[in-house]
Amino acid sequence: MSSNFATACRAYDPSIVIIGAGFAGVAMAHRLKKDGFTNFTILEKAADIGGVWRDNTYPGAACDVPSALYSLSYKPNPRWSRRYAEQPEILKYLQQLVESGGLAAHLRTQTEVVAMTFDDQLGRWGLAPM
Repeated sequence: MSSNFATACRAYDPSIVIIGAGFAGVAMAHRLKKDGFTNFTILEKAADIGGVWRDNTYPGAACDVPSALYSLSYKPNPRWSRRYAEQPEILKYLQQLVESGGLAAHLRTQTEVVAMTFDDQLGRWGLAPM
């Protein structure tokens, strides 16, 4: 996000919703926090974070690319135990990202978004969580 855009958005102080607490949602939350945003919420339909790395617990579940590529560039994990990390280790890395980034306060689990509508008059989206 460009610094001019981030500055303009902070002045407006939008309410921001991130849907999903997998890699993309956690990375977006980190970026928002880095850019000075505080008015954001991560909605996750499951009871915990992790996306596919929470849900896929079958024997042998692992990444299919070198583990280093599963590290966020600004928060690398130089201590992967294997070249192709297994599911529990990747999930633990995601949990550490949430903890170290202070994101837990922004997280609402067991909240599924079932509909989104755009209000033309207000110029904003509305969500219908379940």
